Amino acid sequence: MSFFKTNDGIRIHYQWDGPFDGQVVLLLGGYSSNISTWLPQVEALNTAGYRTLRMDYRSHGNSDKTLQGLRIARLAMDVQELIKTVNVKKFHVVGHSMGASVAEIYVSLFGNQKVISLTTEDQPPKLLNEGTWTTGLKESSMTQLASFTDRFPRIKLTKKHLTDEIKRNLSDYYTPFDFKLTRPLLLDGLVQDWRDVLPLEYRPHLFLSGDDSPLYPSDYPEVALKLQGDAKSIGYHFMGVGHVPHLESFDEFNKILLVFLKQGHN
Repeated sequence: MSFFKTNDGIRIHYQWDGPFDGQVVLLLGGYSSNISTWLPQVEALNTAGYRTLRMDYRSHGNSDKTLQGLRIARLAMDVQELIKTVNVKKFHVVGHSMGASVAEIYVSLFGNQKVISLTTEDQPPKLLNEGTWTTGLKESSMTQLASFTDRFPRIKLTKKHLTDEIKRNLSDYYTPFDFKLTRPLLLDGLVQDWRDVLPLEYRPHLFLSGDDSPLYPSDYPEVALKLQGDAKSIGYHFMGVGHVPHLESFDEFNKILLVFLKQGHN
C-alpha cells in the first residue's frame, strides 16, 4: 500500500493502477467509502488505456483515523497534496456523492489548470433546499440537518441489487467506518453550495443521477447543466438505480463514462 503524509501530519492511503502512459483518472468516493468501491471502474478504465488514481480520505479506509480536518475544503487540500506528491500534470476527475463536492471545492481553491474533465455522480451543486432552490436533498432544510445526519447511517442508498462479485469485493476490502467520529464531515458536506463554481470550470462535465435515488431529485443534472454552460457537458439518468450507479449498474456506468472521456478532452 502507498501512503503520503499531509502538511498537517495525516497519513493518506492511495493506489495507482493501469498503464504508466495512460491519461490519469482520479476517482473520489463518497462519505463512508473506501477505494474498493471503484473496482469495477478501475478494471474498465485500465483496459481502455487509462491510469487510475484512488485515495482513502482521512478517517476513511486505510488512511489515518482522526478528528482533524474533517471538512470538505481540507479533503480538497488533501487531493491537491496527493496530485503534487505523485506529480500528476493533467487528470480527469470522477466524484461520487461527497466526492463531487470535493472535486468542485478543489476547482474553487486550486483552479482547473490540471483538470481535463469532470464527472459527478448523484450530487447536486447545493445539497439543502432553501428559498427557491428545490433541487437538493429530498425533504431537507437547514432545520432538518442534524436529524438527517443522525439518520444517514441507516438509509439504504442502493435500489438495484449488487452482484455477488461486487458484494464479495466490498467484503474482502472492508474497513470499519466510524460514523460518530466523522459526523462533522457529513455535516460540513451537507451545507456545501458550489453553484458559483460551475460556470467557472470551463471544462466538459458529465452529470450523472440515479432516477430512484433516495437522496436527490433525478432531474438535478438539467439544472446543473444550465448553471455550468459548457457546450460539451452532458447529463445522464440511470433508470431503476439509487444513489450509487457506478456499483448498481456498473456496465452502463462504465460505458457512459468511457464515451465521455474519449470525446477528445485533452
